Amino acid sequence: GELGPTNAAGGVAAPGGMTTGGGGGAGGGGAPTGNESVSLGTATQTHEVRMPMLLSTFKPATGCTNASDFIVRCFVARLRSGITVVKHGRSRWCKSRLRVLHVHSDGRSLSWKPALGEPSSGKRPPKLDLTTCREVRHAWSPDPDNPMFTGTPILRQKCEAANAHKSFALIFPKRTV
Repeated sequence: GELGPTNAAGGVAAPGGMTTGGGGGAGGGGAPTGNESVSLGTATQTHEVRMPMLLSTFKPATGCTNASDFIVRCFVARLRSGITVVKHGRSRWCKSRLRVLHVHSDGRSLSWKPALGEPSSGKRPPKLDLTTCREVRHAWSPDPDNPMFTGTPILRQKCEAANAHKSFALIFPKRTV
């Protein structure tokens, strides 16, 4: 599924894409930082660090090749405790639902669970190996399978235009979230 925005308090949406929260956080402009309101100038030295692209098959979101180590550490810390996202299902009858996206203690596996008050599907969510993620595609990044369009088919179908700036998809070999 894709991940898209939740509310002013923050979050991400999924099947084929996600949307992170949109507060006045550090990074903005599509960086998946959630809603933290932190000034990089006062929190740490501001300097750009080249992100190591260790996996030869991994493609970052268009334009996301640099990030400060502070922003990356903040995002990973938020993932460890869980980030509320909107997960968009593949089926056209499937409602987009609030889910809590989290990384497991091994630092390699990603899962989600229903947010408080949301219905559960009854089945256990998959544990996705992040080292097999081929691409993080921002909703505004070109779709290589459909060059006239951006994002993924599910993001185009289900993500509201007002939330596209904070929506993305994680592309894995056998599924897109």
